[in-house]
Amino acid sequence: MTLLRAFVFPALLGICCAQDGASPAPVLQAAAPHFVVRRWPEDKDLAIAVVGARTLTLNDLIDHIQNRHYPRFRADLEAFPTVRAMLQSDLMAAWVRQLADIEALRQTYGAELADDKKLEAAMSAALKARFQGHLDAWAGDERQRGRSGELSQDKVNRMLTQFQWHNGLGCELQGMLDHLEGSEYSRQQLHGFFTANPRYFGGQVTIQHIMVQHRDAGTGILLNDEGIARANERLAAIKASIAPDGSNFEEVARARSEDTRTARNGGLLKGLHRYDDRMPAALCKAAWELKDGEVSDVVETQYGLHLVKRLEYTQNVFILFTDDAMPTIKTVMQRAMQERRLLEARQKTGLRLML
Repeated sequence: MTLLRAFVFPALLGICCAQDGASPAPVLQAAAPHFVVRRWPEDKDLAIAVVGARTLTLNDLIDHIQNRHYPRFRADLEAFPTVRAMLQSDLMAAWVRQLADIEALRQTYGAELADDKKLEAAMSAALKARFQGHLDAWAGDERQRGRSGELSQDKVNRMLTQFQWHNGLGCELQGMLDHLEGSEYSRQQLHGFFTANPRYFGGQVTIQHIMVQHRDAGTGILLNDEGIARANERLAAIKASIAPDGSNFEEVARARSEDTRTARNGGLLKGLHRYDDRMPAALCKAAWELKDGEVSDVVETQYGLHLVKRLEYTQNVFILFTDDAMPTIKTVMQRAMQERRLLEARQKTGLRLML
């Protein structure tokens, strides 16, 4: 598994039939999934996450998506095997994580989210911005293939329906964060943030990391209890094999890391910004909190369990507090405040994902 994942549906197994007069051919049985599975409708009341005192079930997830993002979801689940298969695709882990984060934010900041009109406006704006980016990317791909990239209104509507179905929860979460932490900061606030965090502007860190998969490589869904136990055993053995000063970290990463994209290079990841969209937020946060040469404790992301060694910090660009730099400073400050809000909500509610 790498830090980038492809969209995967479970494979369908064929069944061999016996010929007349011949011994029956063995029937191929699908192997028991090695990750946690929630099926519809038989598992609708099973837990997918625990947030504070509330246990979220599969039924809660389906209801939420149907009520806010895709009105035909329940009917399509009943009618189409391909739609039911989505519950075992790489959409599922993201949906569960996003719904749990939404619930955590509501429990933690409910009073600040009470203005329904403003909250809905922020969510709509987030959906519009992300869908426009999706359309722009689609049109760019079409032009690269020598096509016009033009879209009829009917095509746009169909693309929007599918986009909101698949990505509506993520846009809803981003809208909540935008409502809680907009970008309207005073010059004094921006100057205070800039002064307190000068390395965030123009700085990068280089790290090595070791990853152990505790989620399925194709879907990102949590492994079953047996798989989690094996992952924890591998992680413990890896931690024990790393020298106290981290001097053999690269060697261990080459031999033991399950991130196939970086293992061959000793887990090397260069040029991480503090808020880097290319990498999981938890990984960037850990990398920036370490000192050069330090090794982190276990860092959990949507891809796996990581150990991180920070190699060096470099300042590539020096930014001054000027009017020209203000948009960049606002963007970074907003990202920082939103990350703080989300992490605080997860911690206060003891958020636990079960899928």
